[in-house]
Formats: sequence, structure tokens, C-alpha cells
Amino acid sequence: MKKITIVLTVLIAITIATNAQIPNNGFENWTTIGGYENPTDWNTGNSSSSGTFYPATKSTDHYPISIGNYSIRFENNLPLVNGSSYGFAVTENTISSGCIPSFPITGHPTKLCGYYKCFPINGDTIQIGIMMFKNGVWIAGGELITTQTVSNWTSFSIPIYSNTESYTNIDADSATITLAAFYNDTTCGYPYGPFGNSVLYVDNLSFDNLITSLSEQSINTTFGIYPNPAYDIITLNIDNRSNDDLKLNIYNLIGTLVKSEKLKQNQQQVSIDDLGNGIYTVEIKSKDWTRNQKLIIER
Repeated sequence: MKKITIVLTVLIAITIATNAQIPNNGFENWTTIGGYENPTDWNTGNSSSSGTFYPATKSTDHYPISIGNYSIRFENNLPLVNGSSYGFAVTENTISSGCIPSFPITGHPTKLCGYYKCFPINGDTIQIGIMMFKNGVWIAGGELITTQTVSNWTSFSIPIYSNTESYTNIDADSATITLAAFYNDTTCGYPYGPFGNSVLYVDNLSFDNLITSLSEQSINTTFGIYPNPAYDIITLNIDNRSNDDLKLNIYNLIGTLVKSEKLKQNQQQVSIDDLGNGIYTVEIKSKDWTRNQKLIIER
């Protein structure tokens, strides 16, 4: 029995660490921007909305019902106003295209899993996609595409295939996830639509295994960075500082680790004067959780 308990504990820890690689994977964290809310660590069509309709919204209709409080809901708005009101979301650092890395990962996940339901209209094709990169090169990906109505929450498991045989055994260093209530060209995320006011709900994304219990969901710890954009020093505002063993990693836009240090107890400030201008991902890791935030350096 002791061996079984140890094995289960290790499996749960691995699952938590894997799921934590996907930023805000359960869409529990939202940031207020002007007159609307946006899912933290995701870019959506809300930023180009006309201001009267926001295509990505926080929904209390979520799944599994025992995990979290929210899901993300997309709805296209036709006719489009100035090209806005697309029902889509892309992990941060990518805006109109899914062709570039947006968050760091380790290993080589074989599946993107989660839960969804959708209501396509006028021939819209619902799309959920994953792209994985190594040193900025797209090495693997997969997608779910459907024109069928899915009225009830349904699980999905999208196989991630290597682009060529030479990439089969290569671990990825970054990834990008796209969610859309209309079809996206899988090569770069250019839309073929929308054609109708289609609706898509998504919740509890994970790599390799479905999240079915609270123990498998990433621990609810968040952190903020300010100022952002930053110049030479950033201040970290980390919730749940009970774990003293924290490590900071900073990755550039193509997923290369450019700075790493172990944080001292209660340390809040980190020097970034050795990094050049650009967009970075700041990762805070403990033995139980991992969190990412986008950082912009401007001088």
C-alpha cells in the first residue's frame, strides 16, 4: 500500500506541474481592462472590439463542476465592426497570428486535453489548436475542428504530431494555443470567417491527461510584475509566499532561457539591466506550482 501511495503522489505532482505549464488553463483569472475583462495571460478579440460587444467573456457555466468557478465563452458578432468582434483567444505574446511561441514548456506533450461545447452557425468551423516550438521553429501541433453542435460539456484530446520525422524525439521549449469560434488557417491563424454568431465554451486545458479533480488542477497562486513595461528593475508581487523555495526564470520571445536565479526569502526586486529591449516571459516556480507573466522591457 505504501508503494501505491508513493506512486499516486508522484503522478499527481507530475500532473500538476504539467498542467501548470499552460497559463491560466482553467480561465479562473481575469484582468479588468477599461470597460471589459480579459482572461489573464491570453489575447482575445476584446482588444479590438467596438466597445459595445466583447466576444470573449467570463462564464459561470464551467466544467468539471467541482473545479473552479469559470470557463471562457466566445461569440462572434456579425456584422463585424472594423474587423473586430472575432470570437477567439491566443496565449499571450501572439495577437493576430499563432505562428510564434507564446509560453515556455518542458518536454514533449503528446496531447492537448480539455472540455468544450459549441454552437456553430452558418457553416462556421470551431477550432482549438496547439503549436509547439523549439528555438522558434514550429516542430509539432494538432487541432480540433468541427462544424457540429456540441450541446453539453464534452472532453477532447487532441493528438500532437511532429511536423517531420526529424522532430519526433525533440522536446519543445515553448508553445501557443489558439481557441476560435470560427475556422483558423492552422499554419498562421488567419481567419476564414466568421460566417455566423457562433459560440464556443472552453475550460480546464491540460497536457496529456484530462483534469478530473481538484488535485490535478494547478494550485491557485498568482503573481504580478511592476512596472511593466520595465527599465532596469522589476518588483514581484507573489501571492502565497508560504513556500520559500522559489526560482525565477526569464525566457525571450522564442522560448530561450536568458536569465535564471533562485529567489531569496521575501525577495521582491530583480535586476533586468542585463536584458535588452523586447518581450519576455517571466516564470516563477516552486516545488508545487508554476506561474508565468509577460514582461516588456523598454528603455
